[in-house]
Amino acid sequence: MIGEAGDAARISRWMVVYLAVLVGQDSDAIDIDTPFRQFDLDSVDAVEMAAEFERAFGVDIGPEFFLRGEVTVREMVEALVAQRVA
Repeated sequence: MIGEAGDAARISRWMVVYLAVLVGQDSDAIDIDTPFRQFDLDSVDAVEMAAEFERAFGVDIGPEFFLRGEVTVREMVEALVAQRVA
């Protein structure tokens, strides 16, 4: 569940590892300030990522969240944490 201390770091790490596996890179090579469009996700990737995110964090978010091309991993994490704390 999101809304606890350390959530931003946990979510950020999860996204970095997920993206690294998806694009076939080492997680250390994933820059959290890179726009999501750089990872070349398609709609199937976004649906799968949303489902895995829900399993990992118990938060239902739509796949369109991961298709916002200009948004960075850092910005997505901040939006998710702010959404759950609000």
